[in-house]
Amino acid sequence: MRRVIQGVVVASVALVGTIILVVPQATAAAKPTIVKITVVKGRPVGGIKRPTVTKGTTVRFVIVADRGEELHLHGYDLERVVRPGKPTVMQFVARIPGRFELELHEPDALLSRLTVKP
Repeated sequence: MRRVIQGVVVASVALVGTIILVVPQATAAAKPTIVKITVVKGRPVGGIKRPTVTKGTTVRFVIVADRGEELHLHGYDLERVVRPGKPTVMQFVARIPGRFELELHEPDALLSRLTVKP
């Protein structure tokens, strides 16, 4: 009886050790997709940015504008106040698939067309 109990204990410890080895370690959070945009005289330098990401990706827009009042990401209804000459950051998780426009208001200018794939 004692040998049976010892065998069960040894088998249990071996099984737990195997389970611990099989469970994947927590991975570091994925880095966000960063889209940097500089706006001069109401227009994005280098043209309209067209990033494409997969659903679930963290997106970080970093905009430095010489003028303007507000940034607006359509479809996600996110808004940020713009302080001319200072970086404005808009970060979010892309949970809605589709195509979305990031606009600068006053003056009205299209800065980016974000595509989120399913």
